[in-house]
Amino acid sequence: MKKIIILLSIAFGVALAAFSMSLLRANAKVAAPQDGHDSAQVIVQYAPGDIDVKPISFTAPISGMVALEFTGLEIVTKDYGDGWIAVCSIGGVGCPDDNCFCDDSKYWNYSFWDGSTWQSYGVGAADSTVYDNAIEGWRWGEETGNPIPPPAVAHALEWLRDQQNPDGGYGSTSSTLETALSIGSADLNAADWRKQPEYHSLMGYLLTNGSDYSKKGAGESGKLATGLVSANGCNPYLALQPMDYYDPLTGQLNSHCIDHLWGMLGTSALSQTIPQDAVTYTKNQIQPDGGWEFNIGSGSDSNTTALAIQALIAAGEAPATTEVINGLNYLDGSQNSDGGFYYNNLWGTESDTNSTAYAVQAIVAAGEDPTSGRWVISETNPISYLLNMQLPDGSFEWKPGEGSNLFATQQAIPALMYKYNPIRVATLPTCPAVFFPLIYR
Repeated sequence: MKKIIILLSIAFGVALAAFSMSLLRANAKVAAPQDGHDSAQVIVQYAPGDIDVKPISFTAPISGMVALEFTGLEIVTKDYGDGWIAVCSIGGVGCPDDNCFCDDSKYWNYSFWDGSTWQSYGVGAADSTVYDNAIEGWRWGEETGNPIPPPAVAHALEWLRDQQNPDGGYGSTSSTLETALSIGSADLNAADWRKQPEYHSLMGYLLTNGSDYSKKGAGESGKLATGLVSANGCNPYLALQPMDYYDPLTGQLNSHCIDHLWGMLGTSALSQTIPQDAVTYTKNQIQPDGGWEFNIGSGSDSNTTALAIQALIAAGEAPATTEVINGLNYLDGSQNSDGGFYYNNLWGTESDTNSTAYAVQAIVAAGEDPTSGRWVISETNPISYLLNMQLPDGSFEWKPGEGSNLFATQQAIPALMYKYNPIRVATLPTCPAVFFPLIYR
């Protein structure tokens, strides 16, 4: 649980630096990018969700100021005399040199990643020391503002943002909702998520397409609700809710297990009570091997089982419930020696990112740590597996050697943030459609 608490604290707030940390000693010399045998990453967060991840090569040690200069970004500083200069702006974000602290509450916070959280430097960037494999962080905002996500997540979000289409979506409503779940796990908002200023936002896409999507069934309406709530969205006009599909005679939200489970999660996300008969129906769908199957006759699989565990816990079932225990035992049997999980025997037993990400969410939902106990196998674990599946551009592969995969990247992010469904629970307001051109463009 210690690991979970640490990473959750990242998502909700970390004090990164005092005001003085944006001041640099004047003995810093202007440096030109160079090649070297050492490498590091400099992560620059201009605003929540607007992130640059800049890899640099150098010969260690260098200062943090030199590392920042090696990114090639435009840096504006102000010399205040007596040996101090201040970072006014990076990449055009911040203040001009003639009014370096033009915003009384915002400035460039400077920090470093210690392996599990961001830490403030005790010195300015010109006096800090950067070694091989270091990760430097610069964040524009208030001292206790929205923190930089963990490095792997920050890099994945940067890649994910670049995949967004001009209409604000990701090719389909389902895929767009996967992104909503991803950014929601990093405490980002759908109304702010857009690749370029002239693009529609993610919320704009869902406002246009969400209502029709919700009318396809309980699974779709449940996924819509879960995604919208997680990313601080609003409910499109005339969109249906999962309980609109509930059959009290059978306890079903949908006869298709995966859709029934998404219906449960969406109901919970909307701060509504999941009917006990729906919980009983879910329990009755467990298979003799302890897992759940995607559809009748398809056989148990790790993805549906992981979602069932999350749905049961969302309904108030304790981790010690027999069905949750059996589900976790099924997942245990689906883990490979590389730390990852596979889908099911019919589809082969090679680990994949999506199955592993879903398993991590279920493990965390049940209150267990995916980096310890029975989830450590051959000296590795599911989190290590996921990190090993990330490519240099920030994206994730589905399986080794297959290249960047949108779905895998979307699902890896919540798992690496130690978030499970529903990521957030709230009453979803109706979208103010009259303001659509201004708010959700």
